[in-house]
Amino acid sequence: MPELPEVTVIVNGLNKKLKGLVLQGVEYDWPKKFDWGEYSIADLKGMVVKNVERRGKVVVINLLNAKRLKTKAGVSRSSLDISRISILIHLKLTGQLIYQDAKTRIAGGHPIPPLNLPVPNKTTRVTFTFTGGGYLYFNDVRKFGWVKIVESEESKVKEAIGQELGPDALVISFKEFRERLKTKGQWRIKKLLMDQTFISGVGNIYSDEALWRAKIHPRRAAISLSPLEIRNLLRGIRESLNLAIEKGGSSASAFVDSGGERGLYLSYAHAYHMTGKPCARCKTPIIREKIDGRSAHYCPVCQRLK
Repeated sequence: MPELPEVTVIVNGLNKKLKGLVLQGVEYDWPKKFDWGEYSIADLKGMVVKNVERRGKVVVINLLNAKRLKTKAGVSRSSLDISRISILIHLKLTGQLIYQDAKTRIAGGHPIPPLNLPVPNKTTRVTFTFTGGGYLYFNDVRKFGWVKIVESEESKVKEAIGQELGPDALVISFKEFRERLKTKGQWRIKKLLMDQTFISGVGNIYSDEALWRAKIHPRRAAISLSPLEIRNLLRGIRESLNLAIEKGGSSASAFVDSGGERGLYLSYAHAYHMTGKPCARCKTPIIREKIDGRSAHYCPVCQRLK
């Protein structure tokens, strides 16, 4: 499943291309995973894309009513707000998003089937048609992903995502991070970092990397961390995520970026999938251990269990 950097890279590419386009139609063969909510195609047709953003690991396409945007200035703000609708897309394990028009192709997501195959194809579940001959295809070979149409109100989006997302890993303040750690004091820190209700966007890869950077053993209890270790951990999370975004994500997660290239982040990784290789700090071999059902990679010297 993509983590925060992989979704961010895809979202950034789509936002540049979709912003300002008008939605003309939606076709799908996926009734079990396509939830219209209170809306229909008639509600979406003619709406303009305001922007594409990320909520946790979910792609969010925000739409505004184009007809209302053209009305006179006398229309109240509240009447404009009623016409905001969002399309939520979760890629899950094998999802792909491909935008294509006569001049442009932007592809991101799982590389199977290859992202350079003609679209639509047998894995295409949803097709969004836009002005100017543009199409956004959502492919999913294993049908784990989903699409939901909701009002763009914050509470509606959170409800549709299906879990109470914690603060975004790139936005949370040190004070809030510290306070939230206290509420889960007995949790092992590795497991807690991957809990999307605690902090959203961090998974197996970047939890390993953040803990390595902060010199914290993945089995440590959250309550055992000192204020300095907490600060170092939050810095490690952000450094790992921002570097991954810069490098296009991680190819080990089987995702490619919006330009169709595999992410290069693992060329810069220090812990994840580095079993047996020397630690970049002390040269001790990195070890892999199962913790709470997930693989953890760490240096037994730099990240001692206190």
